[in-house]
Amino acid sequence: MPEPASGLWRSQDMVLLQLHMQREAAHDTIFKLGQLGCVQFRDMNPNTSAFQRLFTGDVRRCEESERRLRYFEDQLKRAKDSTHVTTVVDSATGETLDSLEPKLEAMESELKDLNSKWEQLLVQKNSMKEHYEVLTQPPSFFRGEDDAGHLQVAHQADDASEPQGFRQGGLRYLTGVISSDRAALFERLVYRATRGNMFMRTVTAKEQFEDPATGDMVEKTVFVVFFSAQRAFDKIKKLCESMQATLYPYNIDSPQEVQQTTLKVSDTMRDLDTTIKVTKDVRADIVEKVKQNLFLWKKTVLVEKSVYDVLNQLSFKGQTVVAECWAPKEDLDNVQRALVEAEKSSGAQVQSFMDPIETHDQPPTYFKTNSFTKIHQSIVDSYGIARYKEINPAVFSCMTFPFLFGIMYGDIGHGFIITLVAALFIWKEKQLLASNINEIIAMVFGGRYILILMGLFAIYTGFLYNDFFGMMISPFGENTFWVFPHDKEEWKTMCGDDYNYWFGGKEANALQACKVIGGSPYILGIDPNWCETENKLEFYNSLKMKMAVILGVIQMSGGLVLSLLNHIYFKDMKHVWFGFVPEIIFLIFTFGYMCFMILVKWNTDWSERFRTEIDLPGASTPGPHFLRAPSLLEAQTNFFLMPGSIETDAYVFVGAGFQNMVQVGLLLCSLVAVPLLLIPIPVIEYLHNKHTSYGELAEHHEVGGDDEHPAAEQHEAFDMSEVVIKQVIHTIEFVLGCVSNTASYLRLWALSLAHAQLSEVFWNFAMIMPLSMDKGTGVFAFVGFAVWFFASLMVLCGMESLSAFLHALRLHWVEFQNKFYFGDGTQFVPYNIKDIDELAKPDIATE
Repeated sequence: MPEPASGLWRSQDMVLLQLHMQREAAHDTIFKLGQLGCVQFRDMNPNTSAFQRLFTGDVRRCEESERRLRYFEDQLKRAKDSTHVTTVVDSATGETLDSLEPKLEAMESELKDLNSKWEQLLVQKNSMKEHYEVLTQPPSFFRGEDDAGHLQVAHQADDASEPQGFRQGGLRYLTGVISSDRAALFERLVYRATRGNMFMRTVTAKEQFEDPATGDMVEKTVFVVFFSAQRAFDKIKKLCESMQATLYPYNIDSPQEVQQTTLKVSDTMRDLDTTIKVTKDVRADIVEKVKQNLFLWKKTVLVEKSVYDVLNQLSFKGQTVVAECWAPKEDLDNVQRALVEAEKSSGAQVQSFMDPIETHDQPPTYFKTNSFTKIHQSIVDSYGIARYKEINPAVFSCMTFPFLFGIMYGDIGHGFIITLVAALFIWKEKQLLASNINEIIAMVFGGRYILILMGLFAIYTGFLYNDFFGMMISPFGENTFWVFPHDKEEWKTMCGDDYNYWFGGKEANALQACKVIGGSPYILGIDPNWCETENKLEFYNSLKMKMAVILGVIQMSGGLVLSLLNHIYFKDMKHVWFGFVPEIIFLIFTFGYMCFMILVKWNTDWSERFRTEIDLPGASTPGPHFLRAPSLLEAQTNFFLMPGSIETDAYVFVGAGFQNMVQVGLLLCSLVAVPLLLIPIPVIEYLHNKHTSYGELAEHHEVGGDDEHPAAEQHEAFDMSEVVIKQVIHTIEFVLGCVSNTASYLRLWALSLAHAQLSEVFWNFAMIMPLSMDKGTGVFAFVGFAVWFFASLMVLCGMESLSAFLHALRLHWVEFQNKFYFGDGTQFVPYNIKDIDELAKPDIATE
């Protein structure tokens, strides 16, 4: 029977199963268990390489089919009208690898042939189009004249009988077509190759050309180069070859020949267009078929590959197959049904069955999560996977994490913005899950449930701080407890004569607070009137610093209590008495005592204490002496360095003598706890190992075994020095950690103060200052509001929230979880075919 909250409080009960099945039923059994998604298979052939496994050939077949499917995806990407791929699979359509493989092979071969023919036809068409562009240029384009009508003549050719190229006005010329992005470079190279003895004209082609390799439209340029020497002809021709420029004949002295060639090229282009259209239609039919079935084919191949990967982990002995797998105890009935269904579907003659087996191996850890707890569990798993049956910190971090975030980020306005964003994500959850969203937005969307809690706790602590976008507000009306008199008469009227006793010899200061006679505390949170005082920062620092220490000690103590529950669950009593007990004594008797002094000081009526006259022997000043408020920082420091040094007029509770006696007693108990934590556990483990080793050795001799290696030697060797060193490190780490971890919680105070002060600075300089400069035009007000809103959104709601998130994460990982959480377990990763659906979606961008 599982314990309460099994599945989240502690890992679900896991069972190691041994499955026995007929060879013919192995494939269907793995497939059915994959559909169930609740078993994790163990590799029964750990010493066999991947190339020697039984189904390596089948895995390679799947990989070859994957290659073909990737080729189909590339073809779909090139098809401008085939971006939408069907991802709804008809359950009645049954595809197997054996039936799909020849179909994919034939379709790939046919598609490659069509693509090859199409590319050849397109190359021919582009060549004809380029030639046509050259032939349709006006005759003036091929005359070697500059814009002023002067003939550009460098040197006449010596060899007038040269058959290559054409002559015009005593110059040779070559004409052709080149890609427009290479035209400028080509002209510079020709100029340098001929040392400036050339003249080149270019004009952009009227139509664009389709690139056979990519399908993109490319712009090209028609050029003609005039030159004189034969050597220049050879150089220009080589440059054309290297720059992928195509040369075409054009005889300007024979217009009739040009006209006939133009008509012939036009007829060829029309024939090519017809052939290309037929080829594209046949290719489009194949692409359409691929588009409708690509998701199904890809899923089938990936599922088959995953099944064969699992089959490679099983043990085959003749016609019998044995598999070992971990499964949750509550899913055993489902596993049994899957075995029966696979047996029937495969037509196996031998019944499949399963047997739970005993093992000393640590089972994998499995926590059943939902949409809400998944993000909290992932945060904990990022630190480390829990040991099997170890308490799961995510149960507490669901609330403590956003609460600590709220302590650092407390502001009603900023918390409302975060809550609004998270609520919008939750409201549009189904639409966003079904769509492809930006990676950064997807990351924020994944934490929508923790985000809304962070916003709500920020609003709650904002009410405690009475902060709204950096402004102190009074949501529950005016206070009736603290007032700030402006003169002695007002002081006397509001607060009575008690305070006149203390401030009678001073000038009444409007920034000094006093309690109203018969007043009551503010209904919720900090009294808003504190924002009017000059010492408000000192007051906030004191309050939030002490609050941070109290919260830290409470959470660390809670972590120690959870360690106690773990020790009791695993029946590890030595760590209960010599682990938990000295640790909780040390923490509570030191820093727990400091928290007690804070609470006592908060609840003490210091107006009465200040009026209490006492005898102070050995006082340096004559006259009456009164009790004064002690410094807790000084008291806690003296607790360690000078125990029993509480001054007579500065005690916290009862009296200086009693408090000194209490402090000395607590310090002695804390000092005793250190050796109690350090020494007993290594001694107990040594004695336990010695007793166990002797017992096994005696049992071995009684049985009559005479092996070379007795049973006692088969266990891992016990190393006393390792145990001692480990315990020394743990003791030092805990003792020093109590100090450093408590100090680490002061980040709650620091970030809360930084957030409040930054909000106040933005409000004063971005809103108040522009409003004071505005003379009714509204320009300064608009600009100031825009700056304030942008700064609040980007800095306070963006960067500050991320900073508070990371600090809350640190407090949970280091200060809280290290008190009880080992995090060295293994994750339960079941074989689940449903996970393949996401991988099977084709990677095709939609417009």
